[in-house]
Amino acid sequence: MLTHWNKLVLTDCRVVDVGGQHFYPIFKNGSSSLIRQADSTLVNEQIADCSNINVFVRDPVDRFVSGINEYCQQNNLDLESTYKLVEHNEITDRHFAPQWIWLVHLSKHYKSDVTLLPFSDISKYCGSHNNKRNSDIKRVEPIATYIKQDKAILKHLGETLNIEKLIRICKDGLSKT
Repeated sequence: MLTHWNKLVLTDCRVVDVGGQHFYPIFKNGSSSLIRQADSTLVNEQIADCSNINVFVRDPVDRFVSGINEYCQQNNLDLESTYKLVEHNEITDRHFAPQWIWLVHLSKHYKSDVTLLPFSDISKYCGSHNNKRNSDIKRVEPIATYIKQDKAILKHLGETLNIEKLIRICKDGLSKT
């Protein structure tokens, strides 16, 4: 499964400082608001010195639906045919990549603690967060492999965990399928 996500995992990793706290912006989890609000940005090896990084975690079903719709809108694609391509692992994109894959990406440069925050808390840190509720969003059935490990992450909202331990929790869930 990880090789399937090389396009994401091989990109630059960015962490932003907002009001003296570090945040890891994940697409479709308020990343645009965090980046807009950022006082500074750390990239790749600069991230290693952070003592804690906050990560907003979104409901995996909502995020998948929103992400695949966003991908289709940006690329002027039909949702039904795109969904089938995603289902057959013929298309991958950062907008609907599982959140745990994003954590794997972060772990390439960072080995310490992350605090998992509910997505609903983003307005506490980003006064300018624009909740883009698009009336054109079409519901699709989430693909199980895209949401299973992210559901495990939801069980740890509000907790601070070592990132490598968190990834092990996700990978253990993957191996049980």
